[in-house]
Amino acid sequence: MSDGGSLGEVVPARLSTARRTARSAERELIAAISAGGRSAMEELYFLHFARLAKFFLHVTGRVDLVEDLINDTMFDVWRESAKIGSDTSVPAWIMGLAYSRGQMRLAAAGLTGPSFEERAVLHLVYAGGFSRQSIADIMDTSGVRVDVLLTDARHRLRRTSPS
Repeated sequence: MSDGGSLGEVVPARLSTARRTARSAERELIAAISAGGRSAMEELYFLHFARLAKFFLHVTGRVDLVEDLINDTMFDVWRESAKIGSDTSVPAWIMGLAYSRGQMRLAAAGLTGPSFEERAVLHLVYAGGFSRQSIADIMDTSGVRVDVLLTDARHRLRRTSPS
């Protein structure tokens, strides 16, 4: 074994460093955006575009709404950038804005199957990899409510899925 440690020690340490660097870069972008930086906004937009597109497509099932919802969300990021807390995760904050924007847009859409909230929880857990606490923060609810929504969504999917 070399002086650098085993692969099992090095990889997690490097991943942790990469995550810290990414979080720091996102914080710098948010600071630049709150100062009116258009190029920082463009960079943040492209960093989060795929994640937001996947989220909106999964929770709405409507390709025609995805781009508008992303643009509305990122406009909210532009307007609210000075208000983000110093201990708040930027991706979770952006997803919270996306959740609110999607919920407002689709409140009366009459989606079949799981509700918008249930679809959002399913996506955030299974496709987004967010923790239950992060999801509770995104949705501005309790961890218990997240668990209930997740359970209800699973049951509803079982009832509506073809056997």
